[in-house]
Amino acid sequence: MAEPVIKPVETVVDPAPQTQTGDEPPTPPVDAVALSALIASRLCHDLVNPVGALGSGLEVLEDQGMDDGMRDAAIDLIRTGGRKSVALLKYGRLAYGAAGGRGAEIPMEEAGAIMAELFTWTKADLEWALPDGHALKEVVKTVMIMTYCAADCVPRGGVVKVHVDGARYLVEAVGPRALLQDDLAAALVGDATDMKAKFAPAYVASLLTREAAGSAKAYRVDAEKVVLEAVFPSLAG
Repeated sequence: MAEPVIKPVETVVDPAPQTQTGDEPPTPPVDAVALSALIASRLCHDLVNPVGALGSGLEVLEDQGMDDGMRDAAIDLIRTGGRKSVALLKYGRLAYGAAGGRGAEIPMEEAGAIMAELFTWTKADLEWALPDGHALKEVVKTVMIMTYCAADCVPRGGVVKVHVDGARYLVEAVGPRALLQDDLAAALVGDATDMKAKFAPAYVASLLTREAAGSAKAYRVDAEKVVLEAVFPSLAG
């Protein structure tokens, strides 16, 4: 089934996302109902495989004629599907959910632990170098979303490095033939033109940064490095 595409109400000229800096005005925003549908679609897409593995494993266990090898394989399938599902749900709850109230802070170490668990199911390794302690909700959620997006930038494997430099939170995806899709770069600066569910989280990150008077963008450094960056001027010391 083709992935749903939501178009903004007005027609705008494509602002060439690969050259945007994050300072340009966003296109007309996606309404709340459409954005909820896109995020729900993305969550369901991520969960289909691990939840399906749970179902398949349970079906095998119901077979009275299976041997020990089949039973062990089924239990392993259930274990794997369960752990991946939990990791995705923990991520979705904190990154997209209503964690805390308006202006609330979230422990950065909690986000780091969730991302480390999630990255056991990606081809990339995670280097999380952010200091522990509470940070603005918008900052934590943005960093989590950018980090998960960065895993898709190294589809052949590599490393995702997360660190902070003053008010700049940097997520570097390093690996062979690193990929930066135009749709990802566009969504991260708030361009909702023909946005697909896959890139809805990046659009959410753009909304979060703007809510905190900041900005986000993605750019290619070279053939093996892509950077996703969020800047929060209010954090500058």
